[in-house]
Amino acid sequence: MSFSLIGTYTFTPDDTQVIIGGVSLDAGDDTIWVRITQNSPPGPWPWSYGILGWKSSFGYELGTTKAFAEPDGAIQRLGLGLQPVERTGVLTFEPRSFNLAWIKQGNPWTLTFEAKTGVQVEAGGGSVTFGVTSGTRVIPWILNSIGLANLNP
Repeated sequence: MSFSLIGTYTFTPDDTQVIIGGVSLDAGDDTIWVRITQNSPPGPWPWSYGILGWKSSFGYELGTTKAFAEPDGAIQRLGLGLQPVERTGVLTFEPRSFNLAWIKQGNPWTLTFEAKTGVQVEAGGGSVTFGVTSGTRVIPWILNSIGLANLNP
């Protein structure tokens, strides 16, 4: 599956949090990969990052991330390994004040956002075991299906 265009946005000095567009996850999906491409020409100033998120009616169920944009595109991942409660939401981007200062000086910052959804890690339903030592003996533990380690003394 290829990336789908969500939107292109030119940020202004007054932008705080911008809704880029809607993104829906299919049943079973737990992750959104977002490609951010900087359409503005690179300049002598250091474009910084923004905060990327996907917001549903339950909040930022897939978390947020510090997201950088590159002229060739940069892919960011939104996902915590858990499926969201809500399947529809909006992609948001909050430019940092460093970027807004450059924009105020007449340097527009235009970004294109594309996304695809899927499953971050396919769970096999089993457990993974490793050894842990206490200094005198090995203490086995099991990594359960939700990623927690259970000691098995």
